Amino acid sequence: MTTRAVGLVGLILIDAASAGAAVVAHLPNTGVNAVKVDASGLYVAGFVGTLGTPDTYDAFVSKLSLDGSKVIYMTKFAGSKSDFISALDIDSTGAAYLLGQTVSPDFPVTTGALQTQLLASTGQGFVAKVDPQGKVVYATLIGGSAKVDPSGGAVLADSAGEVYVSGQTVGDGFPSTSGAPVTSTDFTAQFVAKLDATGSKLLASVRGLGGRLAFDGQGNVYLAGATSTSIPVTPGAFQMSFNLRGCGGTGQLGVACSYQYIAKLNPALSQIVYATFLTGTYGAVPAAISVDAQGDATVAGTTNSSDYPATGNAFQPFYIANAPPGPQINLFGTIYPPPASGYATTLNPTGTGLIYSTFFSGTQADTITFAAFTGAGIVMAGQAGSPDLPGLDGVPLQCLPETFATRLSLNGTAVTAARIVPGNVLAFEPAAGTILAWTGTDLIRFDPSAPPPAVACVLDAADLKPVTSIAPGELLSIFGPHFAGSGTSAAPATFPRSLFGVGVAFNGVSAPLLYLSPQQINVQVPFEIAGSAQASLALTLPQVSGVADSRTLPVVGMNPTVFLDTVTPLNSLSFVQCGLSGGVYSGGPLPVAFNSDGSRNSCSNPAGKGSAVRVFLQGLGVTGQAVTGGINASPGEPLTVPVSANIVGGPGASVVGGAALAGSISGVWAVDLTFASNNTGAVPVSLSVGVPGGSAPVRDMNLTILIK
Repeated sequence: MTTRAVGLVGLILIDAASAGAAVVAHLPNTGVNAVKVDASGLYVAGFVGTLGTPDTYDAFVSKLSLDGSKVIYMTKFAGSKSDFISALDIDSTGAAYLLGQTVSPDFPVTTGALQTQLLASTGQGFVAKVDPQGKVVYATLIGGSAKVDPSGGAVLADSAGEVYVSGQTVGDGFPSTSGAPVTSTDFTAQFVAKLDATGSKLLASVRGLGGRLAFDGQGNVYLAGATSTSIPVTPGAFQMSFNLRGCGGTGQLGVACSYQYIAKLNPALSQIVYATFLTGTYGAVPAAISVDAQGDATVAGTTNSSDYPATGNAFQPFYIANAPPGPQINLFGTIYPPPASGYATTLNPTGTGLIYSTFFSGTQADTITFAAFTGAGIVMAGQAGSPDLPGLDGVPLQCLPETFATRLSLNGTAVTAARIVPGNVLAFEPAAGTILAWTGTDLIRFDPSAPPPAVACVLDAADLKPVTSIAPGELLSIFGPHFAGSGTSAAPATFPRSLFGVGVAFNGVSAPLLYLSPQQINVQVPFEIAGSAQASLALTLPQVSGVADSRTLPVVGMNPTVFLDTVTPLNSLSFVQCGLSGGVYSGGPLPVAFNSDGSRNSCSNPAGKGSAVRVFLQGLGVTGQAVTGGINASPGEPLTVPVSANIVGGPGASVVGGAALAGSISGVWAVDLTFASNNTGAVPVSLSVGVPGGSAPVRDMNLTILIK
């Protein structure tokens, strides 16, 4: 074990796209899986290493000052292969308890550890404790010879320093203790185990129950888990069983849904006080559980079941999620469960009935993956896929899915405004009312009470995917809640730089407005920003004097994208009905493509063998005419930048021509492709633009062209 500092940046404001957010710590080449907070600081755990390089990841836990400006300690658990921490708990003294996984044969266990030898090379569990100064108290392997997957599990320490851990075990060899109330013989099963305060003795081990953990005032242990098999349900339980259904796979080989259960065990894990299923036909998966002073257990999570049990006093008593299923691309049929909805449910102290239960979703699909139970209500976070998610305002469907956070009131009758959070929510700070989230490189603090920005998202206009950089001449779609008073306007042929008081500028250069509606602005990035390292996008609205919103984006020479069909519903695509193989189809929108006779390329109208298929690109930077807001002449000038094509997984596609698309705005190019005669069916093709060594891949990989 080693202790060292990590690179940190304290409280640096990030751009207006994340209004209310501030960077607490910048942690490159790091994965943060768990965060806890007390009055003395922030505890952060996960792994550090070279991302994408196997056997470089080391597990770590670090304590930072509350503002992130100071590293109080950083402790690594470093074997010769990969190690990571997935769950974290802290006690009243500031000691940290850790649950993780290692594949290192030399994982640094401490003297007297419960298990010192790596017996499961595919993934051994470990438990560790560090004191308030970051010194390792103990580190031990767990799980015997069985693989231990800590995901979906937890670690929880009691007042005596004894620790409970849960997760999933795979295969034989997981140690069981005498008196365990259940010992599952399933190849894969959840588990809960209890270790003594020194990490040297296994006090109890139960294979067959696990999941999220909570205590009541008497030290009883509550588990919120999910399974597709059986558990020992107690007499009089609220729900005795479930009907097994498939939630994935195909008609030939389905993947079972996961069905939530709640179990209460005594502190010794030797007796099940109660155990009940709490689920619907298509399952439910808990995100968190809490127990109040009366012994009521409240759980929040995600369900795909329209018949998940709800109560009449619920905030949302009915299931309204109605997102369409994905495309049918498998010969035996592709299994899609009903769309997801969040839920929050309170079970009575005996596990025999519900006190309160509500769905939480809009009319598309939404999840709850985090919940914190506070004196002011339940703080919930997850993925919002519905623009009408309760409390969410002014975030169009095109900007979703995104992480959201909201709070359900204590009496379950109202929610606060739902806000988009720029990261994965990992913790809530009750004292400040703020959220801690991980963006992939930064630990941020987010204030959900801050007003939302005027711009909800900035997307590439060709494929409606978020932009992280922009190229000169690129077409963008900007979405937000209230751009114009009412109505929709396509810009005239000579594109204006201001329309109804709305304007967009990049580095002070006004951009041509191509389209304007109350929630959408389409613009062309001025070619004049070429050569700049970054561009400041500034939005002006008529309701506000001056700039209403701004953000900064890196500028790249080219950012090539293909125009995709983002209008046709994916569930209308059925390659099987057309007799075309869809095994390599990516599942996303098809490109806007035309056959050689000018008709749309589609499942019902595939291209003939050897004929040309035309697709359309943009974002090629300063190429050809390169006039901001200009219109391509007819015929369009030839494309001089090389474009190459490959069948995904091998050769077989060629680019036979490219030219500016006549009559379109400057920067839009038509590219003609042909395919080898042995390529038929749903053919995936990838494109790149530029010369070898300096080419840029077209972002929309695995473009599916239909050939008969």
